[in-house]
Amino acid sequence: MAGGQDLFDAIVMADNRFHGEGYQEGYEEGSSLGVIEGRQHGTVYGAKIGSEIGCYQGFAFAWRCLLHSRATEEDSFVHY
Repeated sequence: MAGGQDLFDAIVMADNRFHGEGYQEGYEEGSSLGVIEGRQHGTVYGAKIGSEIGCYQGFAFAWRCLLHSRATEEDSFVHY
């Protein structure tokens, strides 16, 4: 009778076992795909933000050069 009981336990508990195995497999696959998707998202939006910051940096450098050249021009004039 003990052998029959073990057989039925395996059948009854199969749902719990498969649920646990499926959850674990889904969690591992989701984690892996989440990392890949996160990297792609970061690459796309990071490039957009980097491009915009680079544009602002270009403006800042241009203004700095313009202001610096104007200051040196004013210093080169002799005021009597």
